[in-house]
Amino acid sequence: MPKRKAKRSEWTYGKRQKIPINLGDRKENYSEEDQISQLPDVILISILSLLGIREAARTCVLSKRWIYVWKQITCLNFDDIDALSKPLKKRRQRAKTTSSYNWVNQVLQLHQGPSLDEFKIRSSSPDCSPSSSEIDNWIEFAMWRRVRVLEIDFEAGRRSRYSSRRYILPDKLFRSPFGISCIKSLKHLSLCFVNITDELVEHFLSYCELLEHLCVSRSDQLVNLKVVGSSLRLKFLQINECKALGSVEIWAPNLVSFIYKGKLGFSDGIRFRHAPLLVNVSLAESTMCIIEPFFTVKLCFSQLVTLNLHMNLNSVLVGGVRLPEFPEFTSLKDLSLSVIATDRISLLALTKLIERSPFLHGFTLKLKWARDSRQRNMQKVNKCPHQCLKVVKFSGFVGSIIDTELAMYFTENAVALETFIVDLKKVVVEESTLLSEFVTAQKKLRAARKRALQIGEKLPPGAELIVV
Repeated sequence: MPKRKAKRSEWTYGKRQKIPINLGDRKENYSEEDQISQLPDVILISILSLLGIREAARTCVLSKRWIYVWKQITCLNFDDIDALSKPLKKRRQRAKTTSSYNWVNQVLQLHQGPSLDEFKIRSSSPDCSPSSSEIDNWIEFAMWRRVRVLEIDFEAGRRSRYSSRRYILPDKLFRSPFGISCIKSLKHLSLCFVNITDELVEHFLSYCELLEHLCVSRSDQLVNLKVVGSSLRLKFLQINECKALGSVEIWAPNLVSFIYKGKLGFSDGIRFRHAPLLVNVSLAESTMCIIEPFFTVKLCFSQLVTLNLHMNLNSVLVGGVRLPEFPEFTSLKDLSLSVIATDRISLLALTKLIERSPFLHGFTLKLKWARDSRQRNMQKVNKCPHQCLKVVKFSGFVGSIIDTELAMYFTENAVALETFIVDLKKVVVEESTLLSEFVTAQKKLRAARKRALQIGEKLPPGAELIVV
């Protein structure tokens, strides 16, 4: 008996139909038709630009039309170029890295978009870096497409045997008529472990009329940096660990945020000539207490809203804390301090800075402990009511004399306090040498938590203690 041929259902082979969906008393018709593919290319490109490059490329299998859509994405983010390829397990690390860079080159060859919003390159390979000529080609590719956001980060390989071979940003490429015309659309420039000269930075500031974000980290060629220009649109400036840097001069009428981490050779290393809109400042010194660099920004003290300081108290102590008199911060709302200290140093000296901030809303203290076998007694807490302070956070709390007496300062003076946060994560286990009477990390953690709860009992009425 011949087999009966299966009947073709309308569902599978018929015309596309609208399927009724029961939504209670309402019935709405939904079509099984692919409505996403009906969207214009501009919208599809915007959607795919939000994906990773590999995920966007996989859409090429959907239909003939989708083969070309991903090639026009406006964001090329090679966040980890070594993770983008899948080499064989038996290949050596260098072969793996080379394969990764080849994959980057293939993507750039296939790209057909006329412009780029973002172009980011980051290498995590500790053993190998792309050649300078390859990076030059990648940057030139981005410039041809009038890139708006350019980020290059090779910091991951700084501990390798290749760490001294820093990529040098090609001066000629940006100074040519072609280069000048291309960088005019640049709004965001971030360079990490890339050497760039003072002159080239000034060149970018002169010709990148739209530049709002500038970050330079670990460049050995910055010596005397000038961020100067009455027409600068720069809003964000970050300088990190440029060891040859001797001075930074700033005249930026639109600058809002400034972040500095490093070691300047003299007290007036940071010179603010004009920054009327500056409200966010973060300063961190490699070895010192940031006291001298801190006072070089005194022009902006009264207008600061957020302030972040790294303070190595051990570097300025000889027989006791001697911090200078702080100015009054009439606009400061958020203060964050990262402090390296020992159990013999009183943190109550920092209350001078807190008391000079009458409208402070939030205070964060990040403690890092240094070894010191000497001990001392708890000092008396001075009375100074804070009417606006609502949130206090301690990170690195262990319940020693040094952090307990400062915590008691807030319990007695922060009359409007709403939340007191004690962060015990990792620090008790890794950094606390102060709880040496407890052998195991678990016992240290329990002891620190118990002491935090004891402080919570003394909080003002209505305040909440959160231990994490």
